[in-house]
Amino acid sequence: MINQVAGVILAGGKSSRFGSNKALALHQGTALVQSITHRLADLFPETLLITNTPEDYTFLGWPMAADHYHNCGPLAGIHAALRAISQPRAFVCGCDMPLLNPTLIRFLCELPGDHDVVLPWLSAGPEPLYAVYSKNGLPIIEQNLANKQCKIGMLYEKLRIRKVSAEEILEILPDLTTFHNINHQHDLARLATMGQ
Repeated sequence: MINQVAGVILAGGKSSRFGSNKALALHQGTALVQSITHRLADLFPETLLITNTPEDYTFLGWPMAADHYHNCGPLAGIHAALRAISQPRAFVCGCDMPLLNPTLIRFLCELPGDHDVVLPWLSAGPEPLYAVYSKNGLPIIEQNLANKQCKIGMLYEKLRIRKVSAEEILEILPDLTTFHNINHQHDLARLATMGQ
């Protein structure tokens, strides 16, 4: 188990590009979100699902919490998670990332230093839903949300961030497929062809 970190899944998106609730889309006979719960349950002593429709996820048997700020996207989910957990930090991921890698998650969670966020920062940009957030950042997150500044990127200049480069990640993993997420139906079909 990874100490002093909770494992959090955000399942509050509208899935508008996918056409239905992608968290419940089936891959190899299992809902995407369920395969992610299995991975995180093996890593973290505390787990949490952030959703505004808890009735959709009772089958998971996970603790749940809802956004305090509505229509503010993933940042509201990160805020709700940090308020709800008992651990000082949270590893936060989306409900549409079936290729989460335990080795990389552990690496991100165990990096030394007093950071507000540990964030993979690839050539295409940051991966805020594959990152570790500290409760120390809560006041700034809350201030942004109260001011309707809902974009996660607006926090980056205000928080102490440990950027994790693609080069660092590729020293641990053979490639970057772990960041593959499901936005469209064809992404799910592609996942099957990847043999995952």
